[in-house]
Formats: sequence, C-alpha cells, structure tokens
Amino acid sequence: MSSSPVNFRKAKFVTSAPNLKKRPRLELPAIMMVGRSNVGKSTLINAVLGQKIAFSSKKAGKTKLLNYFEVDGKFYLVDSPGYGSTIYANIDTINFAKMMEDYVKEPSLKAICLLLDLRRDLGKDDESFIRYLVSTNVPLIVILTKCDQMNQKEKHQARLRAEKMGLTRYLESDLSSAATEKIRNAIASYGK
Repeated sequence: MSSSPVNFRKAKFVTSAPNLKKRPRLELPAIMMVGRSNVGKSTLINAVLGQKIAFSSKKAGKTKLLNYFEVDGKFYLVDSPGYGSTIYANIDTINFAKMMEDYVKEPSLKAICLLLDLRRDLGKDDESFIRYLVSTNVPLIVILTKCDQMNQKEKHQARLRAEKMGLTRYLESDLSSAATEKIRNAIASYGK
C-alpha cells in the first residue's frame, strides 16, 4: 500500500462474495455500507466513488452478496445486502444476520456506514438493528439518505427522528458535491 492520501479517484469493483471466506485475497481494511433495502446504498456508493460502479435498482433487495470495491489501493468499500422486515424469517434474513455477525468480529472491519431514510418512522426491526450495531463497538458513520428528495419540513422531521433515536452525530446525503465530500472524508478517516 502506498502512503498517498485517499482521494477516491481509483476505485474498482473487485468481487461479490456470499461470506467472509470468499472475500478478496488482498487484505485491506474494510468499510461496510448497511441499510434497509432500497435506502440508496448503491446510489451513494456511486456518488462517493465518482462513477457508476454499483448497480442501482428501483426494486428493493437486489443486492444478495457482499460487493467489494477497492478504493485507491487503500481499503474496500463493501456494499452489503439490504435488511428488511418480514413476518417470518426467510433465507435472506437468516443469511444477512449470519453475514453481519461474522463481519463485525472481523479485525479488518474498521467502520460501518449505516444508511437511514428518515422520511418515515423507523420500525422495530430498524431500532433493534441499530442497537445491535451500537453494541458491536464498531465505529458507526450514520448517513441520512435521500435528503435531496425532502423539503425543509421533511428534513426537520427527519432530524427530529434521528435525535429521538439518540443519533446526534450524522451526515446528510443530498448527493451534492459538498455533502458527498463530507461523507468521503468520514470514510477516508477509517480507510487508512
């Protein structure tokens, strides 16, 4: 690894993996992106990496594997499958839970970007997942997504929801260059 700064200019897709055993051979620190299905993970990854590199779909739940993107030869940005609520546990929710339990114990995981769409109230599954992530002691970068789709009143309500959940430190993503740069800086601080 070189000692040059992280500038997100050289990003490439490396592989998709069903679990940690199938991750890339090159051992680099990892920053994982997690959030509910259709929260905008792929869109945010494309904005942060400055290219259309992550597949973005209108249909929720398209990502089924851990997708590894190598950034400047320094770290992996890892796109995880989205989580969602179902009345009965299905194979996807079971696989996601196992994937998360394995990954949070992995020493190469330096931070988790938790993406939240706070245009609507969070459900019990969201709240329990957030509590779980906090309990892992892996540093969290909380990012409120889809802010570009909110008016001022909706943004204010989203901020109140975040505050109600005890989230006092978070970044807002409206896909502007200024917001994207703040998110890049937060990610880069853990990707060294």
